[in-house]
Amino acid sequence: MEARYAKLSDLLTRQIANGFYPVGDYLPSEQKLAQEFDVSRPTVRRALDHLAEIGLIARRRGDGTRVLASRPFGDYSYTTKPVDDLLYGRGAERVVTSIESLIADTDLAGQLDGQPGKRWLRVRQHRSDQKKGDMLVWGNVYIDWQFRDIADQIADYPGFICDLIEETHGIAISEIQQQLRPVIIPAAVCQEMRLPDQSLGLEMTRRYLNSQKKPVEITINIFPEARSAFQFTLKRTRQGGVGK
Repeated sequence: MEARYAKLSDLLTRQIANGFYPVGDYLPSEQKLAQEFDVSRPTVRRALDHLAEIGLIARRRGDGTRVLASRPFGDYSYTTKPVDDLLYGRGAERVVTSIESLIADTDLAGQLDGQPGKRWLRVRQHRSDQKKGDMLVWGNVYIDWQFRDIADQIADYPGFICDLIEETHGIAISEIQQQLRPVIIPAAVCQEMRLPDQSLGLEMTRRYLNSQKKPVEITINIFPEARSAFQFTLKRTRQGGVGK
């Protein structure tokens, strides 16, 4: 099934090409587009990000979204980008096992934002292969305490937790920092994942930052070596100067 943001992106691309939004004009706000097409603001944002990548629009804070060209740029360059199959895999079901308040001690603060004594909302969760039942990903999600009101929605929310924070509090995730490192999986996690002791794995830490570069959400996931594969894909990205 085609993603909603992709459908919206295609529709806006056609409207721009047909002159519904002429070059030099401004698109409606994210909120107005979301209301017009009955989608969430994160969906609108992803669609507009795609239009910006292919050179149709320019987005500037305080200036709005301006139409730059009636058709995409013709120049191409190749970039590498990790695919989300590493994160979740196809057919992987997310299971939330607990949600609780937590005060970060010195060790945990070192993994998060370096602030011992800070309160977080911790979500323990994992993803399992729906066919085999094997746990594919074990993880903890740490959410800034000021967004604790989303706790009751997390287990049933179908998308990313960062999207839920954006929708509920009207903030934008401006940057995601990702760190990968090989680890010997802790004994308690090996037991949960039904792995032999001292199993090897890959630990992925992701920090979701707001416009002030402060973490809104931090995830620490462990992928067992025997059940994971890391892929890179070559994606063609359109770049170049403004054209009609």
